[in-house]
Amino acid sequence: MAQTIVERFHERVAAHPTRIALRYKESGGWKDVTWKDYGDRVEAVSKSLLSLGYGHGDKISLLSNNRPEWHVVDVASMCVGGATAAIYQTNSPEQVAYIANHSESKFAFVDTTDQLEKILKMRGELPDLQKVIVFDGYKGDADADLVMTFEDFLALGKDVSDADLQAARQTVRPEDLATFVYTSGTTGPPKAVMLTHSNVWWTANHSEEHIPIGDESAKDHYGDLVAYKGRALSYLPLSHIAERMISHLLHIYYGTETWFAESIDTLLVDLNACKPTYFFGVPRVWEKFYAGFQAMAAVPPKDKSEERKKKLARKAIELGKQVTQAEQEAVSRGGKMADAKVPLGVKIQHKLLDKLVLHKIRERFGLDECTLALSAAAPLAPELIWFFHSIGIKITEGYGQSEDNGPTSWNKADAILIGSVGTPLGGLECKLADDGEILARGGNVMKGYYKDEQATREAIDEEGWLHSGDVGEFNEHGYLKITDRKKDLIITAGGKNIAPQELENKVKHAHPLISQVVVIGDRRPFLTALITLDEEKAPGWAQEHGAGSSTAEAATHERLIKEIQGALNDVNTKLAKVEGIKKFRVLERDFLQEEDEITPTMKVKRKKIGEIYGDVIEDMYSKESPEGAGAKAPVRK
Repeated sequence: MAQTIVERFHERVAAHPTRIALRYKESGGWKDVTWKDYGDRVEAVSKSLLSLGYGHGDKISLLSNNRPEWHVVDVASMCVGGATAAIYQTNSPEQVAYIANHSESKFAFVDTTDQLEKILKMRGELPDLQKVIVFDGYKGDADADLVMTFEDFLALGKDVSDADLQAARQTVRPEDLATFVYTSGTTGPPKAVMLTHSNVWWTANHSEEHIPIGDESAKDHYGDLVAYKGRALSYLPLSHIAERMISHLLHIYYGTETWFAESIDTLLVDLNACKPTYFFGVPRVWEKFYAGFQAMAAVPPKDKSEERKKKLARKAIELGKQVTQAEQEAVSRGGKMADAKVPLGVKIQHKLLDKLVLHKIRERFGLDECTLALSAAAPLAPELIWFFHSIGIKITEGYGQSEDNGPTSWNKADAILIGSVGTPLGGLECKLADDGEILARGGNVMKGYYKDEQATREAIDEEGWLHSGDVGEFNEHGYLKITDRKKDLIITAGGKNIAPQELENKVKHAHPLISQVVVIGDRRPFLTALITLDEEKAPGWAQEHGAGSSTAEAATHERLIKEIQGALNDVNTKLAKVEGIKKFRVLERDFLQEEDEITPTMKVKRKKIGEIYGDVIEDMYSKESPEGAGAKAPVRK
């Protein structure tokens, strides 16, 4: 029996050689990679790595878009005892060099010459780097001792024997390092989370109850039992632990199919081709889907036929909301969604309109065959979750971090409690510290931070408890709710403790043009906020209202300032006086990763924002500054 994910990989190859493992787009069509193909490619890469002296304890860097080669190289490295440092494609040359250098990567695999240039630019700072292998487009115009094509790399392994490869595989132990996950921390350089083969295997073993993605029978949206082939679409960066687990490592564990999206811009097209049975989306993706539906619903009907269809859709969604309400009442009592007490008339109408209307809405998203919709990384607005549940896409929110290999808790698909992040994984101990911080202890907790013993001691105490830095609470049925980040708590000059994230979420969803909100107020007499606009919606608003055609012009327009002021007033009326936002500024552009203002997972770097927009913040606290007016804020060049 397998004890590591690479042993499970070889089991898959032997047991199901002709089944499809991976699918990718090429020349406008979808190409298949069977498990045998996958195994042959992993063997070829493993031998080439061995031919270059790569072995147990060595590391590689992977800087590439999602594609079969990413999976192949990662598995091949693990097969011979190595570990992978995954790098976000959007990272700057300096950030790429930091990770490659810090991880002591012997080789770097990149997908394009653009990514190659990042490494070449920083070559002098990478003493351990011996080879850079390029998947596509390299013409041999760089240092031949350093850079090579993927084809030339594969040719190196032809003289390595099967016996040598088998000997290398046998060196792999559960306690060995399998991968680094570089945290996109909101302060300081990223830390390298060390995850072992044991961490990965434990997580996979304990995921089935909460994240059942395997090939099996499942109930469809009509309650009928169907057999399905598990499929996922890989589109989020594989350097993100959730995507890595869902579309790569759990894919191997369960033997499902992973399809690779051509790009984030083709997501809807690729979803409709793949029709995933399970789908993971960060909140921004779900928000985009919701905004697309709202825009479609807002288009005036062309004729009476279309008007009837829209009216029927509204009726169907309202019935879906009633069913969802009954499901939530059942779960809040400690039961399952199937225990919902839905009036017979509502149940009959809903089932009929689900087939006639709601199925078509799900089809537009490419999620008509999806039986498990997942979301994590940040909280989803309640109205979004209610909408998706009402149309039959039952989003299950979860919670975790790189330090415990992704999941700490998750909502089970048959007992989702909206507003919570579910119950802890089976076998994982989870409790709250005296100050409400969430602590976890179990087989998925990291080995530590690479080359950072102090940070490791701060994260994992002597009893093995991982200190998450998040504050939460459990209800009587064991469901966890995240209330804030421990270090993000604002303590006002008056000594009041305020959780900014919950307040920011309220403001963020108070006006359709708002993209990001950062609440300021630590050691200050009152709260203020920096607000950015949605770069896709704001130009259209500006044109519609004669305010120009750019986000910057919309941000300083008097009408928009008044609209946001009105939205803030509505939010403030529902808050204690000390929690109200007294002043705000609308910035001329959204926060940018390349300016180091947000992480690759869209988390705002508060300290950096405070530094960059320090003058704007100070202006809000000056006596002359108006109380609730937005104003033109400088754009950092």
